[in-house]
Amino acid sequence: MSTLKPKQLFEQVLRAVDESGWQALILDSRKPFCLRLFRGDEKGFDVRVYLWNCTHGGGAARAKDEYRVQLTGVVPSAVAGEVTLLLGWHSDYEVFVGFDIKKHDGQASQSPSIQVKEKTLQNAHTRAFAIYHRQNGEIAVAFRPEFLAEYALNSASLHLTGKAAADMSLLNNLDTLTESQIVAVQSQERQIVLSQIARKFRATDFRKRVLGAYEHRCAICGVQLELIDAAHIIPVAAPTSTDETKNGIALCKLHHTAFDRNLISFNERYEIEVSDSEVSRLTATNLVGGLKEFKQHLRTAIILPNDQCDYPPPQYIAEARKVRSWA
Repeated sequence: MSTLKPKQLFEQVLRAVDESGWQALILDSRKPFCLRLFRGDEKGFDVRVYLWNCTHGGGAARAKDEYRVQLTGVVPSAVAGEVTLLLGWHSDYEVFVGFDIKKHDGQASQSPSIQVKEKTLQNAHTRAFAIYHRQNGEIAVAFRPEFLAEYALNSASLHLTGKAAADMSLLNNLDTLTESQIVAVQSQERQIVLSQIARKFRATDFRKRVLGAYEHRCAICGVQLELIDAAHIIPVAAPTSTDETKNGIALCKLHHTAFDRNLISFNERYEIEVSDSEVSRLTATNLVGGLKEFKQHLRTAIILPNDQCDYPPPQYIAEARKVRSWA
C-alpha cells in the first residue's frame, strides 16, 4: 500500500472536511494540523488533528491482520478548548481510524505505535463505521472520510468504554440500523449521537447513488464542476418521500434552489418548466433581473440517468408537484 507524506495527509483531511459537507479555515498546516470547521454562517469549532499513515509494518514478526499507526515526529497532546483527534489513514481502504487522545496524551516512547485489526478497516470501508475493542480496553473507531466532521463532533462519546461502547457498537451495522434500535438505547446523549450519524449515513448513501446515476451532472443545465447536490424529488418532509435513487435528481446549487423555491419544475414527460406565477411574483417585487439569461441555460428536458430503473417515475413527479404546490 502507498503511504502519504505530511502534506498529502493534510490534503486528505481537507478533502474529508469537504466530503463531510463542512468548510475549513486553515489555522496551521503543520502537524498537528489545526483547522476551524464551520458550515454556512455558523462560527464552527476548532480541531487539532494528529495524523499518520496506518500501515502493516513489522515484517513477518507482526501478525498478518495487524496494522499500526506509529506516532513519530511529534508527541500528541490535547489542548483545552479544542477538539483533538488522533488518527491514522489507510490509503488502500481509504478510511481513517481514530483513537482516544486521552489514552495517548503525551505518549513519547522510543517507538510509540497503536494497533488495529485489518477487519476493522475493511468493515469501515464497506459499512462506513467500525468500532474496535482493543485488548487494553481502548475503543478505536474507523470511518470513511465523509464522516470526519461527525466523528470530530462526537469523538468523546464514541471512545467511551463499558455500556457506552456496547451502544456505539450499533454503528457497526449502519446500513441496517433502525430507529427502534436507537430509541432502545437508554442514554439520551448516545441516542443523539447515533441518530446524527445514522442520518448522515442515509444522506451520504442517497447522495452517492443519485450523483452516480446522473454522472455528477446537473439534470437541468448539464454542469459538473463538483457543484452538484442530490435533491429529493418528493421532499424529505413529505410522508410519501423515500430515499430511493429514483426519488432523487442531481442539480447544481442554482437549480437546486430554484427547484426548491418552485421557480422551476419538470413534468411527467421530463420537460422543464418555469413557473409563471413565481415569475409574476418576482416581477411585482422588482426581482426579475437575469430571468432571460436564466431561461437560456435551461434544457428542454432533464438529463436522465443511464439506467432506466433510476428514472424519476411519473407518479413520483406528480406527487412532488402536488406537495410542493406547483402552479
